[in-house]
Amino acid sequence: MTALPTARGLFRQLLRARAVSFRGDQTALNASREEIRKHFQESAHLGPEEARKKIEEGVEAESFIRLHVVQAQVNDKGNYEMSIEPQHVDRAVPGENTIESPDGGGGCSSGKT
Repeated sequence: MTALPTARGLFRQLLRARAVSFRGDQTALNASREEIRKHFQESAHLGPEEARKKIEEGVEAESFIRLHVVQAQVNDKGNYEMSIEPQHVDRAVPGENTIESPDGGGGCSSGKT
């Protein structure tokens, strides 16, 4: 089991993740900062066990923002474009039920043998 960050450390991680995900979109940056701040202020009174659960939820939220949120922008033709970065790429091989490990070695299968 991985050690959980402190509430302050998680707050910083969330702010960094949102800064990367919403780079160049001041509206999204401001809204996400306020949303993060609101959740932390609402949780300031929690006891140790409740706080631990909230931190676990925050770790999941940070991971989701970092790995799954992609900003799309309207191009000259009126279509949306996005820049997919390496952390956004699914490691699944199309048409296969396997996922390669990051080091390129074996992988996980869907349970079929």
